[in-house]
Amino acid sequence: MMRYGHGVLRTTLAFGLAVVFAASAGAGAGAGAGAGAGGDAAAPRLVIDPGTFVEMPIGTPFGRAARAMGAPLPVGPRIELRRPDDDSVFRADEPVSVHVEFLPATDGIAPDMETLRVRVRKGWFGKDITDAVKPHVKGAAIRVPTVDFSGYSGDFRFEINIMDRIGRPSEVQFRVTIRT
Repeated sequence: MMRYGHGVLRTTLAFGLAVVFAASAGAGAGAGAGAGAGGDAAAPRLVIDPGTFVEMPIGTPFGRAARAMGAPLPVGPRIELRRPDDDSVFRADEPVSVHVEFLPATDGIAPDMETLRVRVRKGWFGKDITDAVKPHVKGAAIRVPTVDFSGYSGDFRFEINIMDRIGRPSEVQFRVTIRT
């Protein structure tokens, strides 16, 4: 539930900070990672560090706006989560990979990959990791071979939003639990 008054200002400021942190993290992530001998090995490891998370509003922008107006969520691109399964549990030393595919809407309109937004949260805090995910976008899919949770454990919720080429949104959320 969204509070008005000081809560809106705090939420807006927190989201702005999350975008700034994501931009600075995305700029630094690719600087030290060199490309391997093959073209596929160029994408760096995706690091999830809850130490950099800021307070984020609950819910995703597309769903919140549609629900606030009492309208059903428009049918945009289909999002298929291939890996991991929702509510997957991993050991801290076990590799976690992510594979998400974006398919055309039921009427054939293709997804617009430029509108892709990826956020990760732990409780009330989170971070926009879209810039860190972009090196892992190949065509209409995200393929992250290794997600590093920086030694943290607990529940992490990923939120993925995208629109199709005529502006209809879709979203998917999934949870990953890391146990020590």
